[in-house]
Amino acid sequence: MLKKFTFFGMALGLFFTAHAQEIKPRGYFSKDSLKVGEVVDYTLIIDYPRGMEVLFPDSSFTFTPFEYLSRSFVNTASNLTSSHDSVVYQLATYELDSVQHLAMPIFLITNGDSTAIKAPSDSILLQLVLTAETDSVAIKDTTQYQEVDKAFNYPYLFIGLGIFLLVVVLLLVIFGKQLRTRLKLYRLRKSHEKFVAKFGQIQSQGLLSAHQAEHLLGYWKKYLERLDGMPYTKLTTKEIVTIGDNKDFKDTLRSMDSNIYGQYNAPTVDQLSSKLKQF
Repeated sequence: MLKKFTFFGMALGLFFTAHAQEIKPRGYFSKDSLKVGEVVDYTLIIDYPRGMEVLFPDSSFTFTPFEYLSRSFVNTASNLTSSHDSVVYQLATYELDSVQHLAMPIFLITNGDSTAIKAPSDSILLQLVLTAETDSVAIKDTTQYQEVDKAFNYPYLFIGLGIFLLVVVLLLVIFGKQLRTRLKLYRLRKSHEKFVAKFGQIQSQGLLSAHQAEHLLGYWKKYLERLDGMPYTKLTTKEIVTIGDNKDFKDTLRSMDSNIYGQYNAPTVDQLSSKLKQF
């Protein structure tokens, strides 16, 4: 059985070796001429028996006199007996030879060994931008001052930003608590000024009805709730007066409640609202 496999492997190797002699890769440039540094496409094509393994050169290949930039593949096209592969290489040259040649190989893999088959050499002309002899070119001197824009010093910018951020961090570490306290006091003061202005505006419109008085009391409760965190808007007057031991505060709130939900007296409510504002 081992002899049969050995014989089959040898026969398969002979088959691919025989076909390797018939495989003729083709390579050509996409145009007839180029300039120094200009990108040109070089297409490498091969047709080979289906089932054979072939490798194309990659970026590690020496493309002298050209420089490798990139490559793009075309999907393998196969029929019952053969396959067709091609790769397009993007190259550039910086050599000054008027005619430059390139012949790239295809590698056939058989029994773990590779056989290189080169495509026929293709040539391309180099277009020289400077056509005159340099020795004959007259160079004109000028001593006039030409002002140019100054380059921005980015390293100094980054150093300055780094120092600024370091100073900010140190200030926050040293004075952070004081700054937070001052910010909190500033916000409290602004909130209080807004409350006093709004409360006075509602008062000035006239507390002529229980509905208006109730609206003013609700605004007062909302501000007090934000101030100390107690849920005054959800508490009844009976529940609120149990908080603290200020008798005048309790009497004022009870009287306000009696006027809103009992016999309404506008002058009395106005006086009571002023007391609430003071509290």
